[in-house]
Amino acid sequence: MKYYYIVSLGCSKNLVDSETFANILEKAGYQSWDEREPIDLVLVNTCSFIEAALKEGKQVLSELVEMKKVGEIKQLVVTGCLMKRGLEEFQEAFPEVDTWIGLKDFVAMEKWLGLTSQEKYKRTYIDEAYHRYLLISDGCSNHCTYCTIPSIRGEMKSIPIEKLVEEARELADEGDHHYSELIVIAQDTANYGVDLYGYKALPELLEELINLNKYQWIRVLYMHPDHFETSWLELWEKHPELLSYFEIPIQHISDSILKAMGRKKSSTELKEMFDEIKHKLPQSVLRTTLMIGFPGESRQDFELLKNFAIATPFLYLGIFPYSREEGTPAAKMGNQISDRTIQRRFNQLVNLHQPVMEEMLGSYIGKTTYVLIEDFADDIEEANYIGRTWFQAPDVDGITFVKGDHLKLGKIYPVRLIDTIGTDLFGEVIKEGEK
Repeated sequence: MKYYYIVSLGCSKNLVDSETFANILEKAGYQSWDEREPIDLVLVNTCSFIEAALKEGKQVLSELVEMKKVGEIKQLVVTGCLMKRGLEEFQEAFPEVDTWIGLKDFVAMEKWLGLTSQEKYKRTYIDEAYHRYLLISDGCSNHCTYCTIPSIRGEMKSIPIEKLVEEARELADEGDHHYSELIVIAQDTANYGVDLYGYKALPELLEELINLNKYQWIRVLYMHPDHFETSWLELWEKHPELLSYFEIPIQHISDSILKAMGRKKSSTELKEMFDEIKHKLPQSVLRTTLMIGFPGESRQDFELLKNFAIATPFLYLGIFPYSREEGTPAAKMGNQISDRTIQRRFNQLVNLHQPVMEEMLGSYIGKTTYVLIEDFADDIEEANYIGRTWFQAPDVDGITFVKGDHLKLGKIYPVRLIDTIGTDLFGEVIKEGEK
C-alpha cells in the first residue's frame, strides 16, 4: 500500500485545489497517510501571495527535504501559487523535489502518476472537520495596487451555477460523513458571475444552494465591498440557513488611501453599507480586514482608521501589516512607511480592538446559540467537545468548547454560553426540555 500526505499552505481556495489533488492520488492507488508507515509521497500546495508566504514555503520544504534524506519520505511534489511567483529560486534551492506541478494543473499530475486525464474532477476531504468549501470563481479582476493575485491566479473566472449546484450536492455527503455547513468562497464572491452572465449572480447562486436543502448553514466569505449590494440583504432576512455573518474586507477607511489602493467605494459609502447591514439585520456579525502602513498612510489616516474600527461594531478584525510586494504598483509608490512605524500602528490597533471584541463576545454569555460540533476536546476539564457557533468561521474566529454527553460530530446543537477567554467561548448543551 502507498501512502500520501498533503501540506496545504495559504488560504481555503488553495485547500480546494489540494482536495482535488488528493482525489487524483487516491485514483492512482495511494491512501491517506495514517502515521503508521513511511510516507510514499508528500505534495506541498504552496502560497506565494506575500513574502511571508514564500518564507513559510521555504521553511516547510527545508523540513521535508531533511525527512526525505533520512528515508521518511520517498517522493516530494510541489505545486500551487509558487509556480507563478518564485519558481526558479525554489527550484535552485530544492533540487531534491521530484517534480514541480503547475498551478491547478491536475492533468500534469495525472500524467506524472501514469493516469488518464478525467473529464470531471472530484475532491477528497483532507481535514478532520464538518464543513466544506465551495469555490465559485478563481482569479481576481480588481487589480488592487498592493495585490499579486491577478498576476498569479489571473482574471476572475466564474464557474457556472449548474456545476456549482451539482458540486455542492456531492460535497454534502462523503462516506459516513454528512457536512452541515457549506462555505462559499472566491477571491471576490460579491462579483461572481459578471464574466459569465454580465451581471452579479451571487444571489441567484445562493437561492439555488439553499433550495438543495442539504446544509443547515451556508456562509459566504470574501465579499468585496465595491461589489456588495445591500439590496441582497433580503436574502439573509428570508433564509435563516444563510448565516448573517458578513465578511467584507475594506482594508482602510481613509479616502486617499482607498484611492491609492485602487478601491472604488468611498469612506461614506462604506460606513453607510455597514450601517444598512446592522439596520436590516441587527443580529448580524461583521468581520473585516484592515491593512496597516500602506504607502502614504499619514498619522491622520491612521487616526481615521482607529476611530472607524472602534465606532463600527466589528466583532472580528483581521489586521495585517502592509507587505511591499515586488511587481505591484504599490511597491513603486513613494512615502513607504517604515517597518517600525507599521509594527507600532499594528500593535495599537490590535490592542485597541481586543477589549471591544471581548465585550461583544461577553454579551453572548448566558444566551443560547447553535454550535456545530467538529471534534473531541482532550485534556480540558470544562468541556469534552470542540465546535463553532454560527458567528465563528473556521480557522480565523476562535472556537467554542462544549460540555455535553454523547454528542455526534458534525451535528448542530443548542448551547448555552457560559464563559469566554480571548476569542474562544465555553458552553454547555441544552438538554431536551431545558430552556
